[in-house]
Amino acid sequence: MDRLTGFEVFVAIVDSGSFNRAAERLALSPTMVSTHLARLEDRLGTRLIHRTTRRFALTPQGHVFLEEARAILEAVEQAEGRMRMSDMGPSGRVALDAPGAIGLRFVVPALPQLRAVHPRIMLDLSVGDRSMMFRPEGFDMLIRVGVPAEGRGDVINLGRTRFVQVASPDYLARRGEPATPDDLHDHDCVLYATVDRPVGQWRFVRGKERRSLRPASVATFNHGDAIAAAAVAGVGIAQTLEMLVAPELASGRLQPVLAEWNRESVDVQLFIPQDRTKRQAVRAVADFLQSRVDWACPS
Repeated sequence: MDRLTGFEVFVAIVDSGSFNRAAERLALSPTMVSTHLARLEDRLGTRLIHRTTRRFALTPQGHVFLEEARAILEAVEQAEGRMRMSDMGPSGRVALDAPGAIGLRFVVPALPQLRAVHPRIMLDLSVGDRSMMFRPEGFDMLIRVGVPAEGRGDVINLGRTRFVQVASPDYLARRGEPATPDDLHDHDCVLYATVDRPVGQWRFVRGKERRSLRPASVATFNHGDAIAAAAVAGVGIAQTLEMLVAPELASGRLQPVLAEWNRESVDVQLFIPQDRTKRQAVRAVADFLQSRVDWACPS
């Protein structure tokens, strides 16, 4: 017979005050209650309850064993509760930092699906384009593009994209199309900049040929969506990630410029600091981002 059932029977007899009420509580017959108790006492080699036709009383050994039995049953209940909770899936808050446009175009549209798959996970998303650098402090994971991870942790490849130069049809009709990177000095350009990363250089790769230049800017932004919007508005030529302007290119609102350059792809990476890699909720979000989000084109 089940040893644990003997413990449950013994505690139920004490708590209910009678064999019959214990039988009702456990959905057993009074005979089975008596049998379970007798088997328990036989295993322990001692009498736990003095019983008569009208009443019962705990023996000294029964008083001692009652505390042990309660502790065992409570431990079992807690363990089963933890397992039931684990069956419900991972839970907790996960702090994710992503470049602004990537967070808004890729992560935010995926949130309903993330909630459906992991309803007990709460995502704290930072999309503040402060810098292109890896800064794991305070975050469980970070999304970056084309920048190797700094520090110890796990790096997960989410996808690949490339840098492209784009302009609106209206701008190209007015100003013409540059034939070489050097021609950009004669064009209006829209550049990326942050407080801690001043305007940098545009890099161009074509096979083994590599060029870099700092075009004159007519506007700078610290957000990829602002750069795309300015280019669509005809402000100038922008260099950005293809993944961030895929809809605009597909619709014709933007056209590629210097398309023979920068055809090599770069990695879209998820970095998890070492001290966060074993968190169940973090791993669940990482798996979701890797398997459920199309990083080639926003939803």
